[in-house]
Amino acid sequence: MALTTYHHGITATETSNITPIIKSVSMSTIALVSTSVDADDTKYPLDTPVLLTGITTDDVTKAGAKDTLLSQCLQTIKSIQNTSVVVLRLSEPVDVTAVDTLLSCQSRLGVTPKILIAPEIDTPTMTRKLVEIAKKRRGFVYASPRMEDGSLITAKEDIVAYRDTFAARELMLIENEWGVPGK
Repeated sequence: MALTTYHHGITATETSNITPIIKSVSMSTIALVSTSVDADDTKYPLDTPVLLTGITTDDVTKAGAKDTLLSQCLQTIKSIQNTSVVVLRLSEPVDVTAVDTLLSCQSRLGVTPKILIAPEIDTPTMTRKLVEIAKKRRGFVYASPRMEDGSLITAKEDIVAYRDTFAARELMLIENEWGVPGK
């Protein structure tokens, strides 16, 4: 009887050509919904998501003049953490139907934005639309409490009442001037 062929226990065999089963999900991709009347139409076409894998000076320059919302937002994001950003430049800030194109980012751009923001245009209607998308894509929305006309709500009682109109764990309300880039 040959004892060399008998094995009792577990045998592990390692191979280097197997693809990993676990994929890491990037939580740092930001969806920036913004406006700019003088942005480069080829770089930032209207109502179409555009992926920036890192914000360059050229990206900021083509976003419009330094005082435009899109340019200021990109510069602010770049100065904090240069991460991937999906830019959705709206033709009209009240056009929330165009925001639905963020649902197609995975098939169009290969990324799924997990952080959704619309600084200064985050009216209740826009915030509701972003929360709806965040629920579908397991994302998170940062918004300022605003009236429908875009004015900021500053009284704490009014902010609490505004917050209570949303029943969403995907929403973080930021009070004061968070929505204004550079502040």
